[in-house]
Amino acid sequence: GINAEYGKQWYQRRVREAVVSTQSTGEKKETKRRKDEWAARVKEVKEQEEEVLQAQSYPLRNYLMKHVMPTLNQGLIEVCKVRPEDAIDYLAEYLFEHNPQVD
Repeated sequence: GINAEYGKQWYQRRVREAVVSTQSTGEKKETKRRKDEWAARVKEVKEQEEEVLQAQSYPLRNYLMKHVMPTLNQGLIEVCKVRPEDAIDYLAEYLFEHNPQVD
């Protein structure tokens, strides 16, 4: 009768919900796996880019340390000693006056 039909429909609905629920869980796991895989790839690419940047920056870094930093460091020390009103202008003038490339 009606109760048997209702029970059958209720049971079929529960089975469908269970299947959908299982699929959703499986899809969620697959999505999480893909996101984790993507994150790992992005991390690897960032690390590789960082290595390339480091390798490319060595010549510039060496140039700065050899030719710019000694004069700049002395200029900053001089600014601290003199304490001029316009420290930036003072440092710029100092760097122009003490440029080892111009001598």
